Amino acid sequence: MSQRTLAPGWYTFVVTNDGQARHALDIKDPGIEEERTETLDAGESANLTVTLSADVYDVYCPVGNHRELGMETTVGGRAASTTDDGADGY
Repeated sequence: MSQRTLAPGWYTFVVTNDGQARHALDIKDPGIEEERTETLDAGESANLTVTLSADVYDVYCPVGNHRELGMETTVGGRAASTTDDGADGY
């Protein structure tokens, strides 16, 4: 998973399991409750809508040892900009 810097706000993560093993998406920050999708079988999709602050969030697959296998990243960590022109695609 690649890292992404996001401004605070509402985001919907569209999660599609393109693999053969079961997967899920978990977003965790010490200051909020854990947010996660249901566990997805191969070919299944789910949406996860969350409100992110300027904090950095751990994003990972909580199934089995997938996180230890490298299925993790971070998102967030950028203050909102009043001059954001949306050029980053979100």
